Amino acid sequence: MRGLSTRVRGRRVLVTGASGAIGRQVAILLGAAGAELSLLGRDRRALDETARLVPSGAPVHVFPVDLTAADELTVLTEELAKQGGVDILVNNAGRSIRRGAALAVDRPHDYRRTMAVNYFGAVDLTLRLLPGMRERGGGHIVNVATIGLQLGMARFTAYNPSKAAIEAFGQSLAPELRRERIAVSTVHLPLVRTRMSAPTTAFAKLPALTPEQAARMVCTALVTRRPRVSTPLGTLGELLGVAAPRLRLAFAALEYRCLPESPGALGADR
Repeated sequence: MRGLSTRVRGRRVLVTGASGAIGRQVAILLGAAGAELSLLGRDRRALDETARLVPSGAPVHVFPVDLTAADELTVLTEELAKQGGVDILVNNAGRSIRRGAALAVDRPHDYRRTMAVNYFGAVDLTLRLLPGMRERGGGHIVNVATIGLQLGMARFTAYNPSKAAIEAFGQSLAPELRRERIAVSTVHLPLVRTRMSAPTTAFAKLPALTPEQAARMVCTALVTRRPRVSTPLGTLGELLGVAAPRLRLAFAALEYRCLPESPGALGADR
């Protein structure tokens, strides 16, 4: 990818959610561009597989860590400090739940566990790594969000707020860090064909990115250091939300009627 090597070659990059499809493709692209990678995820075998797929010669460190476990993050940050710290953090790890609120009235744990990973875990890790970036005089934090925020999509009352929170965190953090040459970017990914989206059978016939295409959007943020990377549809949704909020609501309500609940939401999955 043009310009990526200039930004990441020789830099220490931590990618969370590196055991998943998007994180894996981000790691492959960054490794090919010469980054020194630290891969974080809960599944050690999947992380090892990601490490094997990174082009040979790229330094790779694997950390099987649960973002919601503060003690594990303490050990992680101590180990990263020994390696020289982190120059670039990609907060890609995420938990998605698609379930209408009518089916979630007795499931407050859905909301707590989604926020625990998508917001609190990402914030905790970011705050732990910020002092090192400040000491080195630069860095970049990339937060992966969703087009669902921009379109006001239904049935994501747990997932969308967690991504809205990490986006707002980044927006508030960015002006504090600008003079310290630490960029903060939000990437609004559209639908991506991954294991996480597969249970929603209603999405099967909708247009979607491949994990590699999604990874390229993340890398675009790294190359451009723009505060926001989005798709034309996502940008249009945001504009409608400001200029014609009732129209966007009408479109979202139509989507709610046309795309049914996923089988998992109707089942006994707790």
